[in-house]
Amino acid sequence: MKFEYLYDQSENLLSRFVTFATEHHRYDFAFFYSQHFDGKSIVMSLQNMRAALISSDDLAHNHSWVQPLAVHAEDEDVVTSFLQKALSSLFRHDDLD
Repeated sequence: MKFEYLYDQSENLLSRFVTFATEHHRYDFAFFYSQHFDGKSIVMSLQNMRAALISSDDLAHNHSWVQPLAVHAEDEDVVTSFLQKALSSLFRHDDLD
């Protein structure tokens, strides 16, 4: 089987793991930031092991992250608010309360 490398890069990533609960559900997220993705972070749901590549700007304009992260409709506003703070603070814990 023949293939051609299009890209192969190694780097140290910033990572963060956050678990929180809304009134309805629990969410376990992993955040990975790389300079490779132009300011976007890889956000992974640790419950279903699916991820979305998003920035804080994407949250208002594009809801393609909702399904991969398994966010329930009744929690979408709360999770959006959390992600807005989490992504814009770039892993600073003091901004999340």
